[in-house]
Amino acid sequence: VPPAGDEEAASPVYHSAMEIRDLVVRDLVTVGPAHTLAQAAKLMSAKRVGSAIVLTEEQPGILSERDVLRAVAEGADPAVATVGDYMTWNARVATSEWDVIEAARTMQEHGFRHLLVIDGDHEVGILSMRDLVHGILACVQVTPGSA
Repeated sequence: VPPAGDEEAASPVYHSAMEIRDLVVRDLVTVGPAHTLAQAAKLMSAKRVGSAIVLTEEQPGILSERDVLRAVAEGADPAVATVGDYMTWNARVATSEWDVIEAARTMQEHGFRHLLVIDGDHEVGILSMRDLVHGILACVQVTPGSA
């Protein structure tokens, strides 16, 4: 038990040697806020990805499969509703130098499954929770009888 008033001791800080640069999907789907949800969903489905980068005049945003599902559940017509109506504006971003623990913590704390990765002024890719788990598991060695 940490000493009273010692908040740092109460929450350990974990770091890994693996940066997210090796896990980021770089074959991106990009759309604009004026695209319809149907257009975006068709592009996402064709590339078999769960999100698209939304290029705006400000910071890029993100449209996820959850956003499309929410729109349909609310009764929106995907052929009419726009990406801008349902996307995440000003999405949280990471740089490719982030380690996997920092990315996992950010995604868990904020409740999303896709993280936009930007270096400088250009989009590098998207890190999904699935890609993150695959990368972490690739680094873990399990010895027989320890599971």
